[in-house]
Order: sequence, then C-alpha cells, then structure tokens
Amino acid sequence: MSDSINRRRFIRDTALGVAGLALAPRIARAQKRGRLKLEGPPQNIVILGGGLAGLAAGYELKQAGHTITILEARKQPGGRVRTLRNFSDGLYVEAGAQAFPQEHEFTLGYAVDFGLSLQPSLKFGLESVAHIRGSRFRIGAGGVAEVPFPLRASERQAGIFGLPSLYLGDFMNQVGNPRRANWPPEELRPLDEISLEQLLRDLGASDGAIDILAASQLGVLGFGLDSISALDGVVTEKIATTLVFYEIAGGNDLLPKAFKQRVKKAFKKKAIVQRIEQDETGVTVIYERKGVIERITADRVICTLPFPILKEIEVIPTFSEEKQRAIEEIKLTPITRTYMQFRTRVWEQDRLTGDGITDLSIQNTYSPTLIQGGRRGVLASYTGGQRALDLGDMSENERQQHVRREMGKLFGGLDSEYEMGMSQIWHKDKWAKGGFTYFEPGQITGLLPAAQHPEGRIHFAGEHTSLWHGWMNGALESGNRAAEEVNEAGSAEAIRVR
Repeated sequence: MSDSINRRRFIRDTALGVAGLALAPRIARAQKRGRLKLEGPPQNIVILGGGLAGLAAGYELKQAGHTITILEARKQPGGRVRTLRNFSDGLYVEAGAQAFPQEHEFTLGYAVDFGLSLQPSLKFGLESVAHIRGSRFRIGAGGVAEVPFPLRASERQAGIFGLPSLYLGDFMNQVGNPRRANWPPEELRPLDEISLEQLLRDLGASDGAIDILAASQLGVLGFGLDSISALDGVVTEKIATTLVFYEIAGGNDLLPKAFKQRVKKAFKKKAIVQRIEQDETGVTVIYERKGVIERITADRVICTLPFPILKEIEVIPTFSEEKQRAIEEIKLTPITRTYMQFRTRVWEQDRLTGDGITDLSIQNTYSPTLIQGGRRGVLASYTGGQRALDLGDMSENERQQHVRREMGKLFGGLDSEYEMGMSQIWHKDKWAKGGFTYFEPGQITGLLPAAQHPEGRIHFAGEHTSLWHGWMNGALESGNRAAEEVNEAGSAEAIRVR
C-alpha cells in the first residue's frame, strides 16, 4: 500500500473524532505586527520580562501612546536571545535563538524596521554528515545519502531532508497560516491527541526512518519523538520548511538592543518580581531591585515570564484552575550547547559544513561561525532532553573532552586543532530554566488556549504562548498579540465609561 493511501486512510479514520473537538477553545494569535491605534485614554502598563515578547509588547504599546514599564531580572535585554563573544578573532556564537526563515514575518519585519543587516546562513559546495546506528555517512546538499541500514524504497528516494515531507507533507499542507482565524483546522485537531512517533508508525514509517528523524532537530524537542504532540511536530516542520535561513549580521542580540533603545528608560534591569496582586481596578507588582523592595501599580500587566519562573511567584488572588494547570504542565526542553574553538576549520577542508545529525550523546552538531570570516572556527553540539541533562551535569572540562571525543566520530583532525570551549546550559539558567517550550500530546488544543488567556487584568505572552515556540518569531508574535489585547481592553473600558 502506498504512503499516500496510508495518509489518506489516517486522515479519514481520525476525522471520526473531530466532532467531539468542535467546541474546543481556539488558539489566539496576533492580527498584525504593530500599528495599534489608541482608541481610549492611555493606560499605564507594566511588562514582566525584557525578552523579545516583552520588548515587542512594550514597543508597540509605547508607539500607540501608552505608558510602559518593563521589569527584567537580567542586566541585559533579550532573554534567551543571547550572543556570546568570548572567542578569538572577533568570532561569536548564538547561545539561544539562531537563524530564521524569511516567512517569519515578525522577526524579519522588526530587523528591517530597525535597519539591522541580514545575511544568509549557508555556504555552497559543502555537505552534512550523520552518525546513526553506529555508522557514519555523508549527506549531500540535496539530502542524498547512502544510508547503511534498512529503509523503504520511498524513504531512500525522498532522501534525508525529504523524510518529514514524505510522511507529514499532507498534514503540513493543511496547516496553512497558524495566524488565521479558527486555527487549527478541524481535520488536524486529532493529531494533537497522539505523539509524533505514533503518527509516523501509524503511517508506516520504517524503524530506520524514525531513527533518522529522531536524530534530526525534531528529536531535540522535548524528550524525543514520543514525547511531543504529532500536531506540534507537523507545525514545527511547516513553519521552517524554507531552504534559506537568515542571521542578523553581528549577532542576534542586536535585535533586543534595538528594541531597548526605543523603549529607553522604561526598561528596568535587575528587577526581580516577588509578588503580583490585582483587583477590579488595577494590578500591583512587588519587585526587588538593587536590594530594595519596590511597588508599582498599573492598569494592566503583561507577563512574559517562562512558566517555570512564574509558578515561583506569589499571585493574589490565585489564577484560575485552567491557567494554573497550563503553568504547571507546559514544560521547557532542557538544552545544553557546547562550543569548541579550533585553529583551523578542518571540517570545511573535508567539504563539510559542520552540520551533523546523530543518535550519539552530542545529538546535533553545527558550525555557528560558518559564514564568519577567518581561519579559526567553532563547532557546537546541540542537545535536548535527557542528553542535555546528562551533558549539563558534567563539569566544563569533562563536557569539552566528551563532546570533542564524540565529534571525532564525525569530523577528523579535531584534537590537534582544539583551542578552547564553553557551554550554555539553559535548564540551569535561573531566569529561564529551559531552552524552549514543547507541547506534549493534547496540550496544543487543550492547554495552549489557557496559557494565552488573560486572567483579569493580567495578560500573557512569550514563546510558550505561541505556535512558533522556540523561535524569535513566536516571542515577537505573542508580544504583539498581548499588546493588541491590552489596547482593545482599554478601548472597551472607555466605551463602557462613556
């Protein structure tokens, strides 16, 4: 039976469960980027968190005429957008958010608006490499590879990069634009009830193909393919299918810095939220700054804090049961990235980009300095889930030695060229406690609407409230959505008063 027939049959069978989901809550999204119009009196808005979500919300509200204050626990803006410049010859790497496709209109739009230079994050003429099931094999630019273990004929024909489309393509075509009204389509909602691995098996994917997909970046989400919603996997592939990705020249942290310049003194660094109190007329935030407890009262609050941080903050009165469940159950992926600087880019001498997919403890590899000049270069290991936890528990010296030894199974000549290294362990970052959100089966349709929904005068944003979770676009989109909510709520209040 063909894969196409398998997919059609799966769609037909799962459609039987749609009727029971028809009245499920819908997922909110930003109507557009910016251009808010002040239709009521200006409001005083306090924003918790100075990552991209908080910065975008604050910027748009300020542009519309509202008064804003952004409370950020760190010294610098950006949250999990962080550029590390601790390398030789002016090299830098991204500790958090990396490249993005042109279709990510919020990221691209702000970068263009702020005059930031963009550069494609690719280099022609080089190949990738894999190490799966104990075997190393090269991957050509088009995904062609001589895979040394059993695959179906259709899987070999699709190539490494074509496997997601082979099995998920029909569903990806139905995703459309997640920002449209009444998303997701009814025919996709049942996908949220099963794991991505279960969907692949139901569609007839071979064990070998599943192992390849688990070694890809899909496998970095959560704790593997069996931990994430099939709908999450489909959307993740759909919103990043383009071949060309872009970086902000000079480092992605230039984007939050550009936002900060535009909100100016409204940004309060090293402000640690302790308690949130609200009633029918306003919200009071108690926070610590420079060892002093301070209070600020606002008409409304936008909370962009990751849920693992928010659940440690006292909230009076407590949130609704649905909101509290979302805060408790939506999780962040543990992420450990290990960076190693080398005197020469020996992998490029072997016509390799540095990109690798593996089932080893190093998981994915890439070169964050691929398009930066000079002889020196950096290779990185990018791990999620249990691998990230295991690597994160090592000392820096142990981790560097272990990662370099494992990378030696992909790239030759590393030991003699190694100079120094460092790591970013996001689940041990006290203001993040994880790299990015992943949705378990049932959570996109069941918990994401509750994660987004306002609680009285408190609104919510952050990549954990967006379908573009794990992307700068998700944080920016959610900030715009929350700004729209606040602006419209103020207009509605003004109408009631009149």
